[in-house]
Amino acid sequence: MKETHHPGPALMSHSQYGRCVRLHDGSAEVLVAIDYGPRVMSYSLAGGQNVLFNNRDPDNVKKGPAFDDVFYPGAYWNIYGGNRLWVSPHSFPRAFYPDHDPVDAEILPDRAILRCLPQKVTEVQNEVEIRLDRGKVSLRFRVRNVGKSSKLMGAWSVTAMAPGGLEIIPQPSLSAGVLPNRRIALWDYTVMRDERIYWGDGYIAVRQDPNMEKPLKLGINNIDGWACYLNNGSCFVCRHSHSESATYPDFGVSYETYTHDRMLEMETLSPLELVPPGAYVEHRERWELFTAQEPRDWRDEAEVLAFVAAHIAAEAVPE
Repeated sequence: MKETHHPGPALMSHSQYGRCVRLHDGSAEVLVAIDYGPRVMSYSLAGGQNVLFNNRDPDNVKKGPAFDDVFYPGAYWNIYGGNRLWVSPHSFPRAFYPDHDPVDAEILPDRAILRCLPQKVTEVQNEVEIRLDRGKVSLRFRVRNVGKSSKLMGAWSVTAMAPGGLEIIPQPSLSAGVLPNRRIALWDYTVMRDERIYWGDGYIAVRQDPNMEKPLKLGINNIDGWACYLNNGSCFVCRHSHSESATYPDFGVSYETYTHDRMLEMETLSPLELVPPGAYVEHRERWELFTAQEPRDWRDEAEVLAFVAAHIAAEAVPE
């Protein structure tokens, strides 16, 4: 079979996202907005639909909270969707530093590196390195300390998924004898009997429901290092590295999920590190996307675990 050559990352203009970096390899396509963010706004199979949530209501993009008296005059939080890089531990209003300024895009033959301007007040600078290979997306998130003193912080990747899907999160199966083997964090607005959650023995499932506005959020020490989201005939897998010896935020969880009526967020967190001036904390994810139908009954333990065994292999995030 003759090998088909696909060009590396390239700049393009998109009718919805503005200026973007486009990565494609014949099997998948990724679009990263650079007029703001950087945000990964689209990930799709060749000829398929975007699996990420995009805010298509222009009136809602600028309806986030305003922070004129915190960051700088005219500062407000944007509701764009896609994937964004935050800094943990979560704090208000620091986490909502505006990301509507253009970013620097370094285009290399096999990858792109997107850098924000240094953030005022918070004294950090976000950077995302992204590459696409055989349909899989490798991301390196870096949060650099541009202040004059050390900061305890971590990188926090938040990926907003399109509505209507089903998320599967593996339950830790580590044998710990008489000791506990998992940590589950719940937010004060989360109701454990919420009908969108199934607390299985081998997994936790979360159904995104466009008719339920009330939010819910949970976190877990995701030892297996993956979670998936099934929607419209496709399966999106997000992988990250987890270390049981590391210190994570939010009661020690490395994976969190949040949903309301508009979308579902898949969130991975790096360990917390004391980062000296000029240094950075780095966090890696890998995405994959393939066609698949969700199990007929998402509360059927045997059926869901059979799906996982057939489609999602144990696999470490590459260095």
